[in-house]
Amino acid sequence: MKFKLLLLLSFALFSIISNGQYVWHALPAAPISWRFDDTYFLNPDTGWAINPIYDYMAPNQYGRIFKTTDGGNTWQKLKDSSGTFFRCVGFADVLHGWVGNIADTTTYMGIPFTSDTIPLYQTIDGGLTWSPVNLPHPHPAGICGISVVTDSIIFAYGRFFGPAGYLKTTDKGVSWVYKDMTNIALGLIDGHFFNKDTGFITGADTNHKALILSTMDGGASWQPCYRSTRSDSDRVWKIFFPSRNIGYASIEYGGSILPYNTVFLKTTDGGLTWVEHPFITNYDEEGIGFINDSVGWIGGDWQKGNYITHDGGNTWALDSSFGVPSPPYSYNTTGFDINRFRSFGDTLMYASGNTIYKMKIVNSGIKELQNEFYNLDNYPNPYENQTIIKYSLADAVEDLILEVKNVFGQSVFLSHLGYRPKGNGQILFNQKLPVGLYYYSIGSSQFRLNGKMVVR
Repeated sequence: MKFKLLLLLSFALFSIISNGQYVWHALPAAPISWRFDDTYFLNPDTGWAINPIYDYMAPNQYGRIFKTTDGGNTWQKLKDSSGTFFRCVGFADVLHGWVGNIADTTTYMGIPFTSDTIPLYQTIDGGLTWSPVNLPHPHPAGICGISVVTDSIIFAYGRFFGPAGYLKTTDKGVSWVYKDMTNIALGLIDGHFFNKDTGFITGADTNHKALILSTMDGGASWQPCYRSTRSDSDRVWKIFFPSRNIGYASIEYGGSILPYNTVFLKTTDGGLTWVEHPFITNYDEEGIGFINDSVGWIGGDWQKGNYITHDGGNTWALDSSFGVPSPPYSYNTTGFDINRFRSFGDTLMYASGNTIYKMKIVNSGIKELQNEFYNLDNYPNPYENQTIIKYSLADAVEDLILEVKNVFGQSVFLSHLGYRPKGNGQILFNQKLPVGLYYYSIGSSQFRLNGKMVVR
């Protein structure tokens, strides 16, 4: 019965958003840089963003950490380090978080990438202060990726050019153990976990072949579930699962011989097997993200832009909604170098590039909806007793209507909220509903936008 219900929910959600338009906006108050390597959100409002140090490209734009508590409308700079190459970020709750440092002391044009050799920093106050993590010996020389599995279990992988290994904590960072992976991997980059036992790590094997490793026992043992047979130097850069069975991974080319027939990876069996699919020739893949099983993006190539697919990767088109010039950091670029996509639910996504981008779904079936209504979220979600639905109106509405339906399409709540002025607003929803998933819509006779909430 549960499996049939999940199938029904998936079909209902697809029906709601299949006619939607996916629009990215550069957040007006977000910081700018040559590139933000990572962003992490605990909920639709609270998130962190980091950029690395590249002094020779962006003078005085050192490694920095930023925080937002209002969905990206405003940002607070928490840390500015002239010697740290921040690569990744993850938070277990509003207080406990970690940032990884690539700790690359090699030089470019006579300038070292970083003078900081501490691979991992932690905060216990939401990012106001940071301190080096007391790590076991040995430990990774640098960290490229962080996976927050639960509020206590965190993995930190490092680094993309090796040596390969990762850190794991089961007590929210009080103590860490190290797993040496040099016997099967040259370097580790990213990861994804479904639960405390089942997960994946990406990178390259000892022969410079793109690699995905899987575990079914929380990292006690690992097996290759994908290894490239191509002769070029590849590495699996990012991995993304929009659902339990459907997953995607980007492959960055590490060689120098062109032309290069770029491919990305897709799984339809939960990561047991991965299939190579063609992408844009000579494209430098980095960030990959999907809002559902079919609609997603690949980014990273600062010369060629970011691409969108609506059919699970069968076809791709340039997504021109990205790209906000931010001199002097948008030098010679059209793609704005998206390195990370983060989704929150099925209707909201963030991306980190030369600034922070936010994607929302607008219903293109209703005339001029984008000019009438935007920015719909509810938090907490899932919730027990009540949730707050937040919205923003471009114009005043005479009678705003809120309707909630169950998974069978039956209306369980309908309220005429009356006049609502232009700007931000919120609705406290505290109706007693049975445990389960519900779809809510908010709008008027001219427009309507859908959301999803879960009662637990």
